Amino acid sequence: MHHGIGYPVFNQFLWWFDESVQRADLEKLRGNLSDGLLARRVVASTVPTARDRWVPSTVSHSLDFHPHVIEPTDVLAWADDRLDRDIDPETGLGWRLAAAPLANGGTVLSLVASHMVADGGALIAAFVAANSASEQPRSIPGADGIAALGSDLRDAVEQVRSVAGWLVNTAASALPSSARSGKDAAVPPSQPTRSQPTAGVVDEDWVSPHAVVEVDATAWRATAERWGGTSNSLFIAVLTAASGQAGRASIGDSLQWSLPVSDRTADDTRSNATKIVKIEVPVTDAGDRDLSTIRKTSKAAFTAFAARQAAGLPPAGISQALVQMLPDAVVARVPQPRDGAEGLASNLGVLPEVFTTVAGVRARAVSGRATFAGADAAFARSLDGGLTAWLCETDESITLTVHAMDPDRFVDDRALRDHVAGALGRWELTARFW
Repeated sequence: MHHGIGYPVFNQFLWWFDESVQRADLEKLRGNLSDGLLARRVVASTVPTARDRWVPSTVSHSLDFHPHVIEPTDVLAWADDRLDRDIDPETGLGWRLAAAPLANGGTVLSLVASHMVADGGALIAAFVAANSASEQPRSIPGADGIAALGSDLRDAVEQVRSVAGWLVNTAASALPSSARSGKDAAVPPSQPTRSQPTAGVVDEDWVSPHAVVEVDATAWRATAERWGGTSNSLFIAVLTAASGQAGRASIGDSLQWSLPVSDRTADDTRSNATKIVKIEVPVTDAGDRDLSTIRKTSKAAFTAFAARQAAGLPPAGISQALVQMLPDAVVARVPQPRDGAEGLASNLGVLPEVFTTVAGVRARAVSGRATFAGADAAFARSLDGGLTAWLCETDESITLTVHAMDPDRFVDDRALRDHVAGALGRWELTARFW
């Protein structure tokens, strides 16, 4: 996941504090993080077809504390600069904590990890444990010698079994639809009608536009309830409206969104425990603010997903076990699959106070994202995606973080902000951009 697709994928949380957080408190936090879930290093398996294995890491990056104050308008540029190539799970240095004092007296805090080391849920769990006075940091179990060999052998058997099951299911799905039950027949995603781009971009200069916007939490929740939805359905509706405004779909089309679902348990030490549920959302005119359809569609999709999980059925798409068996050099040459999804809508929900407060200072807002570091226009076009977005909630703020992966319709940060602001305005919500 870190090297295999050509560009490393990083997860990053940002905390915006209106008050100063002392460096000594951040050093303590970094020390606690280095004893927890993030302290892992990947080593090669000793058995063919087995996955690479995690072992505890005894090294970590020091706190990256910016020596000078930065302006609030420079926070996102500073955050982008924290996505360093020296964050690498193969060296055991798979994460970094960084902070910078703000010119207005506040502090911005960043926690970055390779997605291979931690998904969003693992990052939250690691931070909560490190920041809690009562909870002990959970470290990953280690194995060496005969124990490591036994672990690799068991994993190799499970991987082969998983691929075999996927091959059987793939062969069955290739049968004519009349030979399968309607329940098992796949429904292909709709193909939206896109407008021609109105502005070009010099490919070598393009970087994925990045926007973070705060919305008052009370106004957001009241709006969701007023229009028959939830925070999640309003989130998806705003993204759909923004994609439509940008010309990625026309009224009457449908857009497919990938919704991450975590099956992480309380004592889970897995680096990644995320599955994907997909839904189709209609593109409607600006006067339509009803959220009930998205709410019902999402509920049905989550219910069906839970039933598949309970039945032990594998997720749709290419076998992850098969991909994990291939060398990175091979995976990097394989074209990225176009699964028809418009993008990702990851709702991280209401964040716990132990995650939003450090040393007694509560963050005004928290932003979360995952991003392909250094991805260029050609790579973005190969994905054929539009928006990838994350929603974080605190008592006071809803923070929407968005990346655009369409170089022809989201040419820069300003274009992305304009479309997001316009989509929020459809529900009469006021945007406060970082």
